[in-house]
Amino acid sequence: MPLGSLIAAAKMPSPWRVGNEVLYKLCRTRPAHKDAADVIAKIWLIGRSYAAAIERRKNKSDENDNFYVNAVAPAVIASSIDEWLKQARQHDKPSINSLTTLLQVHHRTTQLFNDISGLEKRSLASKYLHFHVPQLFYIYDTRAVEALRLLGGLVCRAGRGTVETDNEYRKFAEKCLSLQQHVKEQYGVSLSPRELDNLLLQVHQQKPNERCAMKPRSVGEFKR
Repeated sequence: MPLGSLIAAAKMPSPWRVGNEVLYKLCRTRPAHKDAADVIAKIWLIGRSYAAAIERRKNKSDENDNFYVNAVAPAVIASSIDEWLKQARQHDKPSINSLTTLLQVHHRTTQLFNDISGLEKRSLASKYLHFHVPQLFYIYDTRAVEALRLLGGLVCRAGRGTVETDNEYRKFAEKCLSLQQHVKEQYGVSLSPRELDNLLLQVHQQKPNERCAMKPRSVGEFKR
């Protein structure tokens, strides 16, 4: 299917929109991380809904319910996540100007979840942050990564790693930003991070046999 058709499909209402809106509303109406019940509800529902549950952990000494109450909620409440989210909300979209904040907040949240679970939680961090600041954070998972690989000729090569970033998410975010810019320049369509995720899922489902032969753009070609 031509990319233009996939972009149009990505802009259409999703069958999952009602379920997603429940999670968006939860994070809008209970944005803070001061009450254990709020923290547990958000991490539990987002993680379970998006196959990235935090209870999948290295050392499982407690039952899952006790783990949320005794480990997850206290660690998140004691963290500076509300300050990180405050910084993220100052930006209205992903751009070369907001990329540093996007990556730093994701890195800190990933590290927080890693400290709690003992496992890599890159995907959970991206999804948790997306529902709190949907205009800024890209949703990371293996299907989206594979879709970007299939679109390799349309996105930039990732730059070098920087301090206080998760390297894999950094490369992913740079490519997402590049793809957003390509779609805007070539098709005149602005995609939100959610719509970009829809597009990547559409691309992944198509499973094209060959990547686009267009020369990859360099990270220096990002536009403000």
